[in-house]
Amino acid sequence: MTIRGKRTFYFSLGLAISAGLIWALFRNIHFGELWSALKGASYVWLIPNIALIFFTMYQRAYRWKYMVAPIGKVPFSKLIAATWIGFMANNVLPLRLGEFVRAYSLSSQHKQITKSASLATIFVERMVFDLVALLLIFGSVLYFSRIHLDESMRLGLAVAIAVALVGLIMIFILARRPEQTGRAIGRYLFFIPEKGKQVIVSILVKFSRGLEFLGDKKVTGWIGLQTLFIWILMGISNLFVFRAFGLNLPLDASFVVLVVVSVSILVPSSPGFVGVYHAGAVWSLEAYGVSRPEALSCALVLHAAQYILVTFMGFVYLKKEHLSLKQLEDEASADNEETPSGTT
Repeated sequence: MTIRGKRTFYFSLGLAISAGLIWALFRNIHFGELWSALKGASYVWLIPNIALIFFTMYQRAYRWKYMVAPIGKVPFSKLIAATWIGFMANNVLPLRLGEFVRAYSLSSQHKQITKSASLATIFVERMVFDLVALLLIFGSVLYFSRIHLDESMRLGLAVAIAVALVGLIMIFILARRPEQTGRAIGRYLFFIPEKGKQVIVSILVKFSRGLEFLGDKKVTGWIGLQTLFIWILMGISNLFVFRAFGLNLPLDASFVVLVVVSVSILVPSSPGFVGVYHAGAVWSLEAYGVSRPEALSCALVLHAAQYILVTFMGFVYLKKEHLSLKQLEDEASADNEETPSGTT
């Protein structure tokens, strides 16, 4: 299958999964009850929810500053612009191109930062720091939560933690010895021509530039603390939407929703994570005894609050920085095609 064919397949698969989940969620819903729940909500509670979402976006940019510092001194205004634009792109573009858009957006605004290095920082941020923080939060919550996990789910959690830790170790090795790591990988790729191996080593060396911050233990620890802080605030933000619908749920429910939704959106879906986001939120809320109409109405508002704010602010910064979404998408698509997994 060609690269274009694969992109079309995954895009179609994402749309099909989103459509199927939306159908399943609404299939047996009494729309009168759903409308009643939405109409009766106290939307003033969305003010602190939106404020926390807004603040965590700036906190993400602040954390990113420490990651790119060894490569170049980037103005905070450029970091926050790229952050909003990247998250907005995930809402409106297919195939999770937002991560690539974010990397290209920063490199296009600051020539000292290459796309490879920028993408490396985002990869470590999302697939190592964020993942480890979420797993730590979820593991802690399980000790206090009244939600029940069967043995297979507990095993899955343990495997995920192990994979995250192995990934973290490999990232540290690559950060410290990129050329040696590239050559070691090349030895196992005996079926690839020598020229191809050289290309792999070259990519790893460029990629490793975005990992230089890992050489400073204090900076790495500080980024880890900031990551926990971001996700704790995101979990607390969910609580205000629960209050809007009169759901007197414990604090741990906010974090269960946060983790389950964060895992759910890894499933292929339409732009904006339609369906997968809602299914994760509804499943979590139903586990706490919330009825389907109430859970779905709450999920709709949870998603809409983030989607509208992030998309609006992303387009504001896109215009402010005089960038073209079409150009960013084309660049992101090209990088996406060069990345084996298609994701960061």
